[in-house]
Amino acid sequence: MKEQRQRFRRFRRLRQHLKLSARPGWREYLYLGGMAVAFMLFILGELVWLPDPVRLPGGPRWIDVLNVLVYMLAVVPAMWAISAWACTGEMLRSRRPLRGAARSLAVLLLSLAAVAAIVTFRPEPIRLTVTAGLFGAAWMAVFLDLAYTERHLSRRSRLTMSAFGVSVIVLGLLFWPTNYMVTYPGLTVDMNRYARAAGGTVQGSIDGVLVFERPAFPADFLYAKLFPHYRFEPIEELGMPLGEYDELVRTMKTDADAAGSAIAFQRTGSGLGIIAQGVRITGIEQGSPASGVLRAGDIITGMSGKPVLSIVDLTDRMMNVLPGVSLALTVMRDGKEITIAVRTRAAKEQPERAVFGVRIQNVLVPDVVGEVKFRKYLVHEGGPSHGAMLALALIDQLTPGGVTNGLRVAGTGTIGPEGVVGPVGGVEQKAYTVYRSGADVFFVPQGLEDEAKLGAPQLNVVPVETLDDIINWLQKRVKS
Repeated sequence: MKEQRQRFRRFRRLRQHLKLSARPGWREYLYLGGMAVAFMLFILGELVWLPDPVRLPGGPRWIDVLNVLVYMLAVVPAMWAISAWACTGEMLRSRRPLRGAARSLAVLLLSLAAVAAIVTFRPEPIRLTVTAGLFGAAWMAVFLDLAYTERHLSRRSRLTMSAFGVSVIVLGLLFWPTNYMVTYPGLTVDMNRYARAAGGTVQGSIDGVLVFERPAFPADFLYAKLFPHYRFEPIEELGMPLGEYDELVRTMKTDADAAGSAIAFQRTGSGLGIIAQGVRITGIEQGSPASGVLRAGDIITGMSGKPVLSIVDLTDRMMNVLPGVSLALTVMRDGKEITIAVRTRAAKEQPERAVFGVRIQNVLVPDVVGEVKFRKYLVHEGGPSHGAMLALALIDQLTPGGVTNGLRVAGTGTIGPEGVVGPVGGVEQKAYTVYRSGADVFFVPQGLEDEAKLGAPQLNVVPVETLDDIINWLQKRVKS
Protein backbone atom coordinates (compact mmCIF):
# COMPACT_ATOMS: atom_id res chain seq x y z
CA MET A 1 0.00 0.00 0.00
CA LYS A 2 2.79 2.38 0.89
CA GLU A 3 4.45 1.70 -2.43
CA GLN A 4 1.17 2.31 -4.29
CA ARG A 5 0.67 5.62 -2.49
CA GLN A 6 4.18 6.71 -3.40
CA ARG A 7 3.59 5.70 -7.01
CA PHE A 8 0.31 7.62 -7.05
CA ARG A 9 2.00 10.74 -5.60
CA ARG A 10 4.72 10.52 -8.24
CA PHE A 11 2.10 10.19 -10.97
CA ARG A 12 0.17 13.18 -9.59
CA ARG A 13 3.31 15.30 -9.48
CA LEU A 14 4.16 14.26 -13.05
CA ARG A 15 0.64 15.09 -14.23
CA GLN A 16 0.84 18.45 -12.49
CA HIS A 17 4.16 19.14 -14.17
CA LEU A 18 2.81 18.18 -17.58
CA LYS A 19 -0.18 20.44 -17.14
CA LEU A 20 2.07 23.32 -16.16
CA SER A 21 4.40 22.78 -19.09
CA ALA A 22 1.81 21.85 -21.69
CA ARG A 23 -1.42 23.56 -20.81
CA PRO A 24 -2.75 25.50 -23.86
CA GLY A 25 -3.94 29.03 -23.24
CA TRP A 26 -3.10 32.66 -23.81
CA ARG A 27 0.62 31.94 -23.96
CA GLU A 28 0.26 29.60 -26.92
CA TYR A 29 -2.11 32.07 -28.57
CA LEU A 30 0.61 34.73 -28.23
CA TYR A 31 2.99 32.40 -30.03
CA LEU A 32 0.56 31.79 -32.89
CA GLY A 33 -0.68 35.38 -32.91
CA GLY A 34 2.88 36.61 -33.38
CA MET A 35 3.27 34.39 -36.43
CA ALA A 36 0.01 35.70 -37.90
CA VAL A 37 1.16 39.29 -37.37
CA ALA A 38 4.48 38.44 -39.02
CA PHE A 39 2.79 37.11 -42.16
CA MET A 40 0.61 40.22 -42.40
CA LEU A 41 3.65 42.48 -42.09
CA PHE A 42 5.56 40.42 -44.67
CA ILE A 43 2.75 40.81 -47.22
CA LEU A 44 2.40 44.51 -46.38
CA GLY A 45 6.13 44.89 -46.98
CA GLU A 46 5.85 43.41 -50.47
CA LEU A 47 2.80 45.56 -51.29
CA VAL A 48 4.04 48.64 -49.46
CA TRP A 49 3.49 50.82 -52.53
CA LEU A 50 -0.31 50.49 -52.51
CA PRO A 51 -1.10 53.19 -49.86
CA ASP A 52 1.29 55.75 -51.41
CA PRO A 53 -1.44 58.24 -52.53
CA VAL A 54 -2.55 58.62 -48.89
CA ARG A 55 -1.68 62.10 -47.61
CA LEU A 56 -1.41 62.40 -43.84
CA PRO A 57 -2.27 65.58 -41.88
CA GLY A 58 0.75 67.81 -41.32
CA GLY A 59 2.63 66.90 -44.48
CA PRO A 60 4.18 63.42 -43.98
CA ARG A 61 3.97 61.01 -46.90
CA TRP A 62 3.55 57.27 -46.78
CA ILE A 63 7.32 56.91 -47.18
CA ASP A 64 7.76 58.84 -43.90
CA VAL A 65 5.46 56.40 -42.10
CA LEU A 66 7.45 53.42 -43.40
CA ASN A 67 10.40 54.33 -41.19
CA VAL A 68 8.15 53.46 -38.24
CA LEU A 69 6.42 50.47 -39.85
CA VAL A 70 9.75 48.72 -40.46
CA TYR A 71 10.32 48.57 -36.72
CA MET A 72 6.81 47.23 -36.10
CA LEU A 73 8.13 43.79 -36.95
CA ALA A 74 9.71 43.86 -33.48
CA VAL A 75 6.17 43.37 -32.11
CA VAL A 76 6.30 39.74 -33.25
CA PRO A 77 9.31 38.50 -31.23
CA ALA A 78 8.14 40.75 -28.38
CA MET A 79 4.89 38.74 -28.25
CA TRP A 80 6.91 35.52 -28.19
CA ALA A 81 9.17 36.89 -25.45
CA ILE A 82 6.18 37.78 -23.23
CA SER A 83 4.76 34.29 -23.61
CA ALA A 84 8.14 32.65 -22.99
CA TRP A 85 8.77 34.83 -19.91
CA ALA A 86 5.47 33.75 -18.38
CA CYS A 87 6.17 30.09 -19.18
CA THR A 88 9.70 30.29 -17.78
CA GLY A 89 8.44 31.73 -14.51
CA GLU A 90 5.80 29.04 -14.20
CA MET A 91 8.29 26.28 -14.96
CA LEU A 92 10.72 27.55 -12.35
CA ARG A 93 7.97 27.43 -9.71
CA SER A 94 7.10 23.81 -10.51
CA ARG A 95 8.79 20.78 -8.95
CA ARG A 96 10.42 19.52 -12.14
CA PRO A 97 11.20 22.73 -14.01
CA LEU A 98 14.47 22.20 -15.84
CA ARG A 99 13.38 20.79 -19.21
CA GLY A 100 10.32 23.02 -19.66
CA ALA A 101 12.13 26.07 -18.36
CA ALA A 102 15.05 25.48 -20.75
CA ARG A 103 12.70 25.44 -23.76
CA SER A 104 10.93 28.62 -22.70
CA LEU A 105 14.19 30.31 -21.78
CA ALA A 106 15.59 29.56 -25.26
CA VAL A 107 12.51 31.15 -26.86
CA LEU A 108 12.85 34.14 -24.52
CA LEU A 109 16.52 34.78 -25.26
CA LEU A 110 16.21 34.31 -29.04
CA SER A 111 13.11 36.51 -29.15
CA LEU A 112 14.79 39.30 -27.20
CA ALA A 113 17.82 39.07 -29.51
CA ALA A 114 15.49 39.37 -32.52
CA VAL A 115 13.77 42.41 -30.98
CA ALA A 116 17.15 44.08 -30.42
CA ALA A 117 18.26 43.33 -34.00
CA ILE A 118 15.06 44.79 -35.48
CA VAL A 119 14.98 48.01 -33.43
CA THR A 120 18.64 48.67 -34.31
CA PHE A 121 18.22 47.57 -37.93
CA ARG A 122 20.06 49.26 -40.79
CA PRO A 123 19.48 48.23 -44.43
CA GLU A 124 22.90 46.68 -44.96
CA PRO A 125 23.42 43.10 -46.22
CA ILE A 126 25.21 41.86 -43.08
CA ARG A 127 22.67 43.48 -40.74
CA LEU A 128 19.83 42.05 -42.81
CA THR A 129 21.36 38.57 -42.62
CA VAL A 130 21.86 38.75 -38.84
CA THR A 131 18.35 40.08 -38.24
CA ALA A 132 16.73 37.46 -40.47
CA GLY A 133 18.81 34.71 -38.82
CA LEU A 134 17.80 35.69 -35.28
CA PHE A 135 14.16 36.07 -36.30
CA GLY A 136 14.19 32.66 -37.95
CA ALA A 137 15.88 31.03 -34.96
CA ALA A 138 13.26 32.47 -32.61
CA TRP A 139 10.51 31.24 -34.95
CA MET A 140 11.93 27.70 -34.91
CA ALA A 141 12.25 27.75 -31.12
CA VAL A 142 8.60 28.75 -30.82
CA PHE A 143 7.53 25.84 -33.02
CA LEU A 144 9.63 23.37 -31.02
CA ASP A 145 8.06 24.60 -27.80
CA LEU A 146 4.57 24.31 -29.30
CA ALA A 147 5.30 20.82 -30.62
CA TYR A 148 6.53 19.63 -27.21
CA THR A 149 3.45 21.12 -25.53
CA GLU A 150 1.04 19.42 -27.94
CA ARG A 151 2.85 16.13 -27.63
CA HIS A 152 2.34 16.04 -23.87
CA LEU A 153 -1.31 16.94 -24.25
CA SER A 154 -2.19 14.35 -26.89
CA ARG A 155 0.97 12.25 -27.38
CA ARG A 156 1.34 13.65 -30.87
CA SER A 157 2.23 16.95 -32.55
CA ARG A 158 -0.03 16.75 -35.57
CA LEU A 159 -1.48 20.27 -35.37
CA THR A 160 1.87 21.91 -34.69
CA MET A 161 3.58 20.05 -37.52
CA SER A 162 0.72 20.93 -39.87
CA ALA A 163 1.05 24.59 -38.90
CA PHE A 164 4.80 24.35 -39.40
CA GLY A 165 4.34 22.89 -42.87
CA VAL A 166 1.89 25.64 -43.85
CA SER A 167 4.32 28.27 -42.52
CA VAL A 168 7.17 26.85 -44.59
CA ILE A 169 5.02 26.90 -47.73
CA VAL A 170 3.84 30.47 -47.14
CA LEU A 171 7.38 31.67 -46.36
CA GLY A 172 8.59 29.98 -49.54
CA LEU A 173 5.93 31.74 -51.60
CA LEU A 174 6.82 35.08 -50.02
CA PHE A 175 10.60 34.90 -49.96
CA TRP A 176 12.05 32.04 -52.05
CA PRO A 177 14.22 33.77 -54.71
CA THR A 178 13.68 32.97 -58.38
CA ASN A 179 15.92 33.58 -61.38
CA TYR A 180 14.12 36.82 -62.18
CA MET A 181 14.24 40.43 -61.10
CA VAL A 182 10.92 42.19 -60.58
CA THR A 183 10.30 45.91 -61.04
CA TYR A 184 7.01 47.29 -59.74
CA PRO A 185 5.41 50.62 -58.72
CA GLY A 186 6.90 52.47 -55.80
CA LEU A 187 6.63 55.62 -53.72
CA THR A 188 6.67 59.36 -54.24
CA VAL A 189 9.15 61.41 -52.22
CA ASP A 190 8.49 65.01 -51.23
CA MET A 191 11.86 66.47 -52.19
CA ASN A 192 11.29 69.46 -49.91
CA ARG A 193 11.05 67.07 -46.97
CA TYR A 194 13.97 65.00 -48.21
CA ALA A 195 16.37 67.94 -48.62
CA ARG A 196 16.44 71.42 -47.10
CA ALA A 197 18.95 74.10 -48.11
CA ALA A 198 20.25 76.39 -45.38
CA GLY A 199 18.58 79.76 -45.81
CA GLY A 200 16.00 78.37 -48.22
CA THR A 201 12.20 78.44 -47.96
CA VAL A 202 9.83 75.67 -49.03
CA GLN A 203 7.51 77.13 -51.66
CA GLY A 204 6.35 74.63 -54.26
CA SER A 205 5.37 70.95 -54.50
CA ILE A 206 8.14 68.85 -56.08
CA ASP A 207 8.20 65.05 -55.94
CA GLY A 208 10.81 62.49 -56.78
CA VAL A 209 9.71 58.92 -57.31
CA LEU A 210 11.12 55.54 -56.34
CA VAL A 211 10.27 52.14 -57.76
CA PHE A 212 11.13 48.74 -56.32
CA GLU A 213 13.54 46.43 -58.09
CA ARG A 214 14.63 43.23 -56.37
CA PRO A 215 14.86 39.45 -56.87
CA ALA A 216 11.38 38.13 -57.65
CA PHE A 217 9.64 35.75 -55.26
CA PRO A 218 6.84 33.33 -56.26
CA ALA A 219 4.23 35.63 -54.67
CA ASP A 220 5.24 38.40 -57.08
CA PHE A 221 3.81 36.45 -59.99
CA LEU A 222 0.48 36.43 -58.14
CA TYR A 223 0.73 40.15 -57.38
CA ALA A 224 1.33 40.73 -61.10
CA LYS A 225 -2.06 39.15 -61.82
CA LEU A 226 -3.77 41.44 -59.30
CA PHE A 227 -1.93 44.73 -59.85
CA PRO A 228 -0.60 46.51 -62.96
CA HIS A 229 2.92 47.29 -64.15
CA TYR A 230 4.89 44.40 -62.69
CA ARG A 231 7.83 43.60 -64.98
CA PHE A 232 10.04 40.52 -64.79
CA GLU A 233 13.48 40.13 -66.33
CA PRO A 234 16.19 37.46 -65.94
CA ILE A 235 18.69 38.29 -63.23
CA GLU A 236 21.83 39.82 -64.69
CA GLU A 237 25.31 39.23 -63.36
CA LEU A 238 26.29 41.97 -60.89
CA GLY A 239 29.98 41.56 -61.54
CA MET A 240 30.74 41.98 -57.83
CA PRO A 241 29.68 40.63 -54.40
CA LEU A 242 26.29 41.77 -53.11
CA GLY A 243 27.87 43.70 -50.24
CA GLU A 244 30.07 45.69 -52.63
CA TYR A 245 27.10 46.34 -54.91
CA ASP A 246 25.07 47.60 -51.95
CA GLU A 247 27.89 49.98 -51.08
CA LEU A 248 28.06 51.09 -54.72
CA VAL A 249 24.40 52.11 -54.94
CA ARG A 250 24.73 53.98 -51.64
CA THR A 251 27.68 55.85 -53.12
CA MET A 252 25.61 56.63 -56.20
CA LYS A 253 22.91 58.15 -54.00
CA THR A 254 25.44 60.23 -52.07
CA ASP A 255 26.99 61.40 -55.33
CA ALA A 256 23.56 62.36 -56.67
CA ASP A 257 22.82 64.32 -53.49
CA ALA A 258 26.08 66.23 -53.86
CA ALA A 259 25.62 66.76 -57.62
CA GLY A 260 22.05 68.04 -57.26
CA SER A 261 23.11 70.39 -54.47
CA ALA A 262 26.09 71.73 -56.45
CA ILE A 263 23.95 72.42 -59.53
CA ALA A 264 21.31 74.17 -57.41
CA PHE A 265 23.85 76.46 -55.75
CA GLN A 266 25.48 77.19 -59.11
CA ARG A 267 22.12 78.11 -60.68
CA THR A 268 21.31 80.42 -57.78
CA GLY A 269 24.60 82.28 -58.00
CA SER A 270 27.31 80.43 -56.07
CA GLY A 271 29.71 77.57 -56.71
CA LEU A 272 31.11 75.95 -59.83
CA GLY A 273 28.52 73.21 -60.21
CA ILE A 274 29.82 69.74 -61.06
CA ILE A 275 32.62 68.45 -63.24
CA ALA A 276 32.58 65.03 -64.94
CA GLN A 277 35.72 62.91 -64.36
CA GLY A 278 34.88 59.56 -65.92
CA VAL A 279 32.21 56.90 -66.42
CA ARG A 280 31.39 54.41 -63.65
CA ILE A 281 30.20 50.89 -64.50
CA THR A 282 27.11 50.12 -62.40
CA GLY A 283 26.20 46.73 -63.87
CA ILE A 284 27.19 44.11 -66.43
CA GLU A 285 24.68 42.35 -68.66
CA GLN A 286 24.53 38.58 -68.54
CA GLY A 287 26.56 37.07 -71.39
CA SER A 288 28.32 40.33 -72.14
CA PRO A 289 31.95 40.06 -73.39
CA ALA A 290 32.81 42.51 -70.59
CA SER A 291 31.72 39.93 -67.99
CA GLY A 292 34.75 38.75 -66.04
CA VAL A 293 36.88 41.54 -67.49
CA LEU A 294 35.23 44.70 -66.22
CA ARG A 295 33.66 45.00 -62.75
CA ALA A 296 30.80 47.03 -61.38
CA GLY A 297 32.47 50.00 -59.74
CA ASP A 298 35.24 50.38 -62.35
CA ILE A 299 35.63 53.94 -63.64
CA ILE A 300 36.47 54.35 -67.33
CA THR A 301 38.71 57.39 -67.83
CA GLY A 302 40.06 56.71 -71.30
CA MET A 303 39.64 54.64 -74.47
CA SER A 304 42.32 53.93 -77.08
CA GLY A 305 44.53 56.65 -75.61
CA LYS A 306 41.82 59.35 -75.64
CA PRO A 307 40.21 60.73 -72.45
CA VAL A 308 36.69 59.72 -71.44
CA LEU A 309 35.26 62.17 -68.90
CA SER A 310 31.54 61.56 -69.43
CA ILE A 311 28.98 59.31 -71.08
CA VAL A 312 28.89 61.78 -73.97
CA ASP A 313 32.64 61.28 -74.48
CA LEU A 314 32.28 57.50 -74.37
CA THR A 315 29.41 57.62 -76.87
CA ASP A 316 31.49 59.78 -79.22
CA ARG A 317 34.48 57.42 -78.97
CA MET A 318 32.24 54.43 -79.80
CA MET A 319 30.60 56.13 -82.78
CA ASN A 320 32.80 54.54 -85.50
CA VAL A 321 33.64 51.28 -83.67
CA LEU A 322 32.43 48.04 -85.25
CA PRO A 323 30.89 45.21 -83.18
CA GLY A 324 33.40 42.52 -82.21
CA VAL A 325 36.39 44.87 -82.06
CA SER A 326 38.59 44.78 -78.94
CA LEU A 327 39.33 48.19 -77.38
CA ALA A 328 41.87 49.32 -74.78
CA LEU A 329 40.07 50.95 -71.83
CA THR A 330 41.85 52.96 -69.17
CA VAL A 331 40.13 52.09 -65.89
CA MET A 332 40.41 53.22 -62.28
CA ARG A 333 39.99 50.17 -60.02
CA ASP A 334 40.64 50.15 -56.26
CA GLY A 335 42.47 53.46 -56.57
CA LYS A 336 44.84 52.23 -59.30
CA GLU A 337 44.82 53.04 -63.01
CA ILE A 338 44.99 49.99 -65.27
CA THR A 339 44.50 49.29 -68.97
CA ILE A 340 42.16 46.48 -70.01
CA ALA A 341 41.32 45.09 -73.46
CA VAL A 342 37.54 44.66 -73.77
CA ARG A 343 35.74 43.24 -76.78
CA THR A 344 32.53 44.90 -78.03
CA ARG A 345 29.35 43.24 -79.27
CA ALA A 346 26.38 44.33 -81.36
CA ALA A 347 23.58 46.23 -79.65
CA LYS A 348 20.35 44.23 -79.49
CA GLU A 349 18.19 47.02 -80.94
CA GLN A 350 20.79 48.28 -83.45
CA PRO A 351 23.03 45.43 -84.66
CA GLU A 352 25.31 47.85 -86.49
CA ARG A 353 26.21 49.68 -83.25
CA ALA A 354 29.00 48.43 -80.96
CA VAL A 355 28.46 48.25 -77.19
CA PHE A 356 30.24 46.72 -74.21
CA GLY A 357 27.04 45.38 -72.60
CA VAL A 358 27.39 47.38 -69.39
CA ARG A 359 25.32 49.94 -67.48
CA ILE A 360 27.14 53.20 -66.84
CA GLN A 361 26.90 56.48 -64.96
CA ASN A 362 28.88 59.72 -64.97
CA VAL A 363 31.40 60.20 -62.16
CA LEU A 364 30.88 63.74 -60.91
CA VAL A 365 32.94 66.03 -58.69
CA PRO A 366 30.55 68.54 -57.08
CA ASP A 367 31.30 72.01 -55.72
CA VAL A 368 28.83 72.27 -52.85
CA VAL A 369 29.25 75.71 -51.29
CA GLY A 370 26.19 75.72 -49.00
CA GLU A 371 24.67 73.43 -46.41
CA VAL A 372 21.92 70.97 -47.28
CA LYS A 373 20.32 68.69 -44.69
CA PHE A 374 18.95 65.35 -45.88
CA ARG A 375 16.28 63.15 -44.33
CA LYS A 376 17.00 59.41 -44.22
CA TYR A 377 14.50 56.86 -45.50
CA LEU A 378 14.97 53.14 -44.95
CA VAL A 379 13.42 52.38 -48.35
CA HIS A 380 15.59 54.92 -50.19
CA GLU A 381 19.12 53.74 -49.59
CA GLY A 382 20.71 53.94 -53.00
CA GLY A 383 20.57 55.08 -56.59
CA PRO A 384 20.95 58.37 -58.48
CA SER A 385 17.55 58.81 -60.16
CA HIS A 386 16.37 61.58 -57.81
CA GLY A 387 19.19 63.94 -58.80
CA ALA A 388 17.26 66.19 -61.20
CA MET A 389 14.28 66.68 -58.88
CA LEU A 390 16.61 67.31 -55.93
CA ALA A 391 18.31 70.11 -57.86
CA LEU A 392 14.93 71.56 -58.86
CA ALA A 393 13.64 71.47 -55.27
CA LEU A 394 16.73 73.25 -53.91
CA ILE A 395 16.53 75.89 -56.66
CA ASP A 396 12.86 76.38 -55.74
CA GLN A 397 13.82 76.84 -52.09
CA LEU A 398 16.59 79.34 -52.89
CA THR A 399 14.66 81.38 -55.50
CA PRO A 400 12.34 84.17 -54.28
CA GLY A 401 8.83 83.18 -55.31
CA GLY A 402 9.94 79.70 -56.35
CA VAL A 403 9.87 78.16 -59.83
CA THR A 404 6.84 75.83 -59.86
CA ASN A 405 4.11 78.45 -60.57
CA GLY A 406 1.70 76.61 -58.28
CA LEU A 407 1.93 73.29 -60.14
CA ARG A 408 2.35 69.93 -58.45
CA VAL A 409 5.58 68.78 -60.09
CA ALA A 410 7.05 65.28 -60.25
CA GLY A 411 9.97 63.93 -62.18
CA THR A 412 12.86 61.52 -62.49
CA GLY A 413 16.33 61.60 -63.96
CA THR A 414 19.94 61.80 -62.95
CA ILE A 415 21.69 65.17 -62.89
CA GLY A 416 24.96 65.82 -64.71
CA PRO A 417 27.30 68.66 -65.59
CA GLU A 418 25.55 71.77 -66.93
CA GLY A 419 22.29 70.40 -65.52
CA VAL A 420 21.94 67.57 -68.04
CA VAL A 421 19.10 65.21 -67.10
CA GLY A 422 20.24 61.62 -67.64
CA PRO A 423 18.31 58.38 -68.26
CA VAL A 424 16.98 56.13 -65.49
CA GLY A 425 15.20 52.81 -65.24
CA GLY A 426 11.68 51.80 -64.24
CA VAL A 427 10.06 54.79 -65.96
CA GLU A 428 6.83 52.89 -66.70
CA GLN A 429 6.38 52.04 -63.04
CA LYS A 430 7.41 55.54 -61.96
CA ALA A 431 4.82 57.12 -64.25
CA TYR A 432 2.07 54.96 -62.77
CA THR A 433 3.21 55.88 -59.25
CA VAL A 434 3.17 59.59 -60.12
CA TYR A 435 -0.25 59.29 -61.78
CA ARG A 436 -1.68 57.82 -58.57
CA SER A 437 -0.26 60.77 -56.61
CA GLY A 438 -2.20 63.36 -58.64
CA ALA A 439 0.77 65.38 -59.97
CA ASP A 440 0.13 67.98 -62.69
CA VAL A 441 3.26 67.15 -64.70
CA PHE A 442 5.86 64.39 -64.85
CA PHE A 443 9.29 65.29 -66.25
CA VAL A 444 11.30 62.42 -67.74
CA PRO A 445 14.63 62.26 -69.60
CA GLN A 446 14.34 62.80 -73.34
CA GLY A 447 13.59 59.54 -75.14
CA LEU A 448 11.75 57.88 -72.24
CA GLU A 449 8.38 59.57 -72.77
CA ASP A 450 6.90 56.59 -74.62
CA GLU A 451 7.82 54.25 -71.79
CA ALA A 452 6.25 56.69 -69.31
CA LYS A 453 3.03 56.71 -71.34
CA LEU A 454 2.85 52.93 -71.03
CA GLY A 455 2.58 53.40 -67.27
CA ALA A 456 0.06 56.24 -67.33
CA PRO A 457 -1.44 57.32 -70.69
CA GLN A 458 -3.48 60.09 -68.99
CA LEU A 459 -0.45 61.64 -67.25
CA ASN A 460 1.04 64.90 -68.55
CA VAL A 461 4.51 63.58 -69.45
CA VAL A 462 7.12 66.14 -70.52
CA PRO A 463 10.49 64.93 -71.89
CA VAL A 464 13.49 67.13 -71.07
CA GLU A 465 17.21 67.16 -71.75
CA THR A 466 18.35 69.67 -69.14
CA LEU A 467 17.26 71.33 -65.93
CA ASP A 468 16.76 74.54 -67.92
CA ASP A 469 14.12 72.74 -70.00
CA ILE A 470 12.17 72.01 -66.80
CA ILE A 471 12.42 75.55 -65.43
CA ASN A 472 11.53 77.15 -68.78
CA TRP A 473 8.50 74.88 -69.16
CA LEU A 474 7.28 75.79 -65.65
CA GLN A 475 7.78 79.53 -66.22
CA LYS A 476 5.41 79.44 -69.19
CA ARG A 477 2.58 77.81 -67.27
CA VAL A 478 0.40 78.73 -64.31
CA LYS A 479 -1.87 76.32 -62.48
CA SER A 480 -5.48 77.14 -63.31
